[in-house]
Amino acid sequence: MPKTEILAYSPLDMADFIDFCVRGRRLPSGAPATDEDGDFIFGVFSWLHGWRVREAQFFHTPIPPNTPNPSETHPMQLFLALVQKREGDDVERPWFKNIEATPPQITVEADIPGIDKVLRIDGELGMLDEFVPFSDLLATIQPDPDLDAEFRAQGERVLDALERLKEHRDAQERFLAALRGEAKSEPINVFKELEFSLRD
Repeated sequence: MPKTEILAYSPLDMADFIDFCVRGRRLPSGAPATDEDGDFIFGVFSWLHGWRVREAQFFHTPIPPNTPNPSETHPMQLFLALVQKREGDDVERPWFKNIEATPPQITVEADIPGIDKVLRIDGELGMLDEFVPFSDLLATIQPDPDLDAEFRAQGERVLDALERLKEHRDAQERFLAALRGEAKSEPINVFKELEFSLRD
């Protein structure tokens, strides 16, 4: 039976982070941006599909309105993902790199290209004016069915491409590496050859 990971992060800006999850980062020209290592910043969804994740659900605290008034923003910025791993996949992937050690360590070096620029890495989830039960704060975290639907729609396009490559194992693996943004897989060429896009 496949395992389900529960992941929690605090974005610097919730709306921007959700956009990053879905679309990654683009240059003014429209071309995909790259990180310091030259890997492509395709976002969280593409990276998850690159590991053949079929099911995922997303939750977060309310998105602050576009306002300069700090009193109107939510006091906690928390984004949660439930990620169902494929059968037999026992690798821990906390969206940052693991160090093989005893006990295992997680570094702040991004495994998903660019994610270290859109998340807090100091452990703070927010700031409160008054002390309230944490259960009250957790109650503000809501599911995001639109994000879930976008993830499923992208997944269908990925499955279609994998089906077209089913007789070519090496090509499948290169395509999955491209989804993860790995520069060595030459993602732009891979997607062009397949006439593939995560979005319409």
